[in-house]
Amino acid sequence: MRPHRLTRLAILGEGALVVIALTWAVLRGLPLEVGNIAPAVVLGFLTAAVFMLVNWYLLRLAPDVIGVREFRGIYKTTLKPTFRKVKVFDIVVISAAAGIGEELFFRGVLQPEIGVLFAALIFGLLHTGGRGTWIYGMWVAMMGAVLGVVTIVSGGLLAAILAHTTYDAVALFYIRSDDGEHV
Repeated sequence: MRPHRLTRLAILGEGALVVIALTWAVLRGLPLEVGNIAPAVVLGFLTAAVFMLVNWYLLRLAPDVIGVREFRGIYKTTLKPTFRKVKVFDIVVISAAAGIGEELFFRGVLQPEIGVLFAALIFGLLHTGGRGTWIYGMWVAMMGAVLGVVTIVSGGLLAAILAHTTYDAVALFYIRSDDGEHV
């Protein structure tokens, strides 16, 4: 898929999540709090750093066992081919759109309604693409659970949005620059 097409799809899909989340929040009277800005920024970037280190470990250092093997396979067969030619502008837009849209929806309105665990499980499930991607869905569900806790601890969505956006941007830059020899 061409990079600008991915960007348009991200804007449309994540934009739809924003509209759904804002509508849901208004109809159900759910506050979409930002949280205390300075601590949220620190917590958001620290959370992203932890996600990046775990991701890097899984791709580069973890033993080649069941689960890790499938995770690396998804990276090689799906993520790398899809995002290897993405431009800097596209990375920024796609990452920001995902961070804002998905966090407003999953942590902003879904989590207060059904709880951290179920919101995280749905988040992970919606990031699977069928057979062979269950491990990626589990990784995303774990990240969703952490983002849910980060939202609660920080008192708002800013930390989770920053963590999600930063992690996605760094992951896409990594995919773009990776020569693939170590995975």
